[in-house]
Amino acid sequence: MTTGQTVRTSDPGVALITGKWGDIGKFKIPSLRALPMRAPYFHDGQARTLEDVLRFYEQRFEMDLSGDDRRDLIEFLSAL
Repeated sequence: MTTGQTVRTSDPGVALITGKWGDIGKFKIPSLRALPMRAPYFHDGQARTLEDVLRFYEQRFEMDLSGDDRRDLIEFLSAL
């Protein structure tokens, strides 16, 4: 069935692979299991460490984590 709709996107998600309209904007996200062993991080490898990942999100979302919170979060992510 053709709807005649048009979608403009810079990242079609898994629709690029499946060709399905309903998959536009959907992504397959990897598990967090063994996270510390899968560096570098992000789809383009821009974060070399978990600390780099945390720094990215702190800046992006204007998070104000204390030093203890930052260490606790890195420790938690390292334990996965």
